[in-house]
Amino acid sequence: MLTDSDYTILYIIFANKKTMRKEQIEAIIENASEEFLEKFYENLLNEINSDDEPYNKKARHLLIAALKSEAPDDFFISLCGWSLESLIERSE
Repeated sequence: MLTDSDYTILYIIFANKKTMRKEQIEAIIENASEEFLEKFYENLLNEINSDDEPYNKKARHLLIAALKSEAPDDFFISLCGWSLESLIERSE
């Protein structure tokens, strides 16, 4: 069951249907219940696994996102537990 905090998060997300702003992401981090976060990550994994885009295109998009990120290693570590450098080394 969603908590009041979860509904607040959903409102923050959908009130502005454009690209997520840092303030919106910060609000989610500060207010999300453990249940919401678990469902979010489960949904992320399901979407990754069901996406029919070829792996080379997925990899290119991830690397472009990393290029735009202030801390690309943090993104990859939170996603899979490995830094970008380690993933590249393991791919050679």
